[in-house]
Amino acid sequence: MPRIKILSDRVANQIAAGEVIERPVAVIKELVENSIDAQATKISIEISNGGKSSIKISDNGIGMNEDEALLSLERHATSKLREANDLDEITSFGFRGEALPSIASVSQFTLKSRTKDSIEGIEIYINAGKLLHKKACGMPHGTVIDVRNLFTGVPARRKFLKSENTESAHIYFTVRLFALAHPQIAFELIDTGKIILKSPACNSLNDRISEIWNRNIAKDLLPISHKDENSDLQINGLIAKVGIDRSTRREMIFFVNNRPVDNRTLSYAVLDAYMGKIPKGRFPIVFLFLTINPKNIDVNIHPTKKEIRFRDEAKVRQFVLHAIHEKLEASNPHLIQKQQSTESEFPEAKPLPIIAKDLRQEESDNGENTPSNAESKKNQAIENPQQNPHLKLKPFESQNSDITPTPEPIKNLKVNWVYLRTLKEKYALYQTPEGIVLLNILRAKQRIRYEQILKDLSGSKQIKQDLIIPIQIELEPLAESALNAHLDQLNDYGFTIEPFGKNFYRILSIPNWLKIEQVKKFTLDLIDQLRTRGSYSKNPKQSIFWEQIAHSAIKDFLFNSEKEHASSLEKLPKLLFQCEEPLTNPLGKIIFFELSWNDIDKKIN
Repeated sequence: MPRIKILSDRVANQIAAGEVIERPVAVIKELVENSIDAQATKISIEISNGGKSSIKISDNGIGMNEDEALLSLERHATSKLREANDLDEITSFGFRGEALPSIASVSQFTLKSRTKDSIEGIEIYINAGKLLHKKACGMPHGTVIDVRNLFTGVPARRKFLKSENTESAHIYFTVRLFALAHPQIAFELIDTGKIILKSPACNSLNDRISEIWNRNIAKDLLPISHKDENSDLQINGLIAKVGIDRSTRREMIFFVNNRPVDNRTLSYAVLDAYMGKIPKGRFPIVFLFLTINPKNIDVNIHPTKKEIRFRDEAKVRQFVLHAIHEKLEASNPHLIQKQQSTESEFPEAKPLPIIAKDLRQEESDNGENTPSNAESKKNQAIENPQQNPHLKLKPFESQNSDITPTPEPIKNLKVNWVYLRTLKEKYALYQTPEGIVLLNILRAKQRIRYEQILKDLSGSKQIKQDLIIPIQIELEPLAESALNAHLDQLNDYGFTIEPFGKNFYRILSIPNWLKIEQVKKFTLDLIDQLRTRGSYSKNPKQSIFWEQIAHSAIKDFLFNSEKEHASSLEKLPKLLFQCEEPLTNPLGKIIFFELSWNDIDKKIN
């Protein structure tokens, strides 16, 4: 007996079903995609027992005649492709021709279909891959597919299915995704005779979200529309306002050319755009539709087509990041603007310094307030040649002028918070027109110092420290390549790094804000970031070097939050709200929370 032989079509189809049909929701996904490709304007899905007992998909699409219906049940039979090159321009949802024969091989499968110009339809019944009968039937134009007892003859696969509620939940979620992607199509979902979802065709995505997702969620979303004139990229959809977030990624929904997908590039771009605007570990709500030339994506890398690959991931990521960041900046007024009390009710505190010399402003020659160089002077005093014999300082002229500087603080900003007292030497308690605010002093100072450093980095002069004893680092080839590609940019920010043998480099000078003991770790971490993300940062207005620099500068800085003077804490809210992102510290942790008078009244009464 030969050890190698050809599998029968039935066995081959059952093996393929194991890849394409993981669970009942995969059946629904494949069949709904076929209905959409068939130009249906109404799709109905009926299930029972979480789809394990029965799944029925009905549509009013173009339908099939007898020959087409029989041919559709053969492996790799498709109307979407003729040649391999057609994959580069694929716009349909199903195209491999594996779904119907795979489903029919592991279930009791009935297909009914009729075209508009036919007087009767065709009915085909298959049990576990065996054709039992075909006959004419009466029906409206379109296609009806009934799948019963999924994984018949494959008990090993069936026993790995989850409970009825779990399988139903997956189905509900997937059907809602299709409804969002195609608001022009009417969808209906029925579970064991109960209507779960029924949505007629809608005029807009906002209407569809209000109808099938959450009636109150639409008011917390911002419409976004952005197009790159120099490429084929376009993004539309809805994103959450700052402050609206969830504990999971479940409501970060992405569509590429109207196909629901899971994609790390898009996910990381969104999270980076919201970095510092929402607390760490929280996730924004987004419904994003990316339109891209089909030639620039690969939708054939996963058996179920739920994952895709971009030809130029860095370009797509930067485009999405910039579009979301721009929208959030344009629609993120400071919270303080919501307070409507008069100045006489809560008099404004007089300006006083809060973090030693870190944030002090000096009067310029013409009498106008300008950002000071106090931070640079302080660091220079801490690590000058007299105190640290390994260093000598000299001014450094930055040549990077294409970075947009951080905006100047808002002048005459009035913050009607009245300081009450300090709690546990780490929290400041304030009374506001809307309630009581508890503020983390350390995190507020971190945010203020972080943005002040970014402001200083946008200036034309920086301080550079020459090392008497150079620091050597060894890099593996990929890291070395990343460093060489960005060496000029590193030198623009106060470093002097040069090759020193194969895979070895030596650091001859460093910026003034960087401590000697942090140099090696900081440099290696920065090179890792350059390898994984390129030279762009999480904020499209900032260089990745700014980002790393500012985070390092606050990491080990001593803020002395204990025994903070009351006059400094009176000024702290105003300085905080002059920042770009006053809600969270640079690590994404929330700075303060407010307990409204209404909430207090409810608790007491």
